[in-house]
Amino acid sequence: MAETAEQILHEIETRRESLGASLDTLESRVKQQTDWKTHFARNPAPILYGALGTGVLLALWLVPRKKPYATYHWA
Repeated sequence: MAETAEQILHEIETRRESLGASLDTLESRVKQQTDWKTHFARNPAPILYGALGTGVLLALWLVPRKKPYATYHWA
């Protein structure tokens, strides 16, 4: 089991390359999962309905309501 320094260095380099490839794969997956364009391309309906619902709620909240005519009560 006595390995030479060259064998150890070779094994370290091999593992480093393997880890680098794994890290690149992981990075691309994370970018793909957090990219809204990818999600929209796969399934646009929920995003469109969410935008529509948000727009309706904002319109209801921001548009001023008509106040009814004031009624006077004469005493």
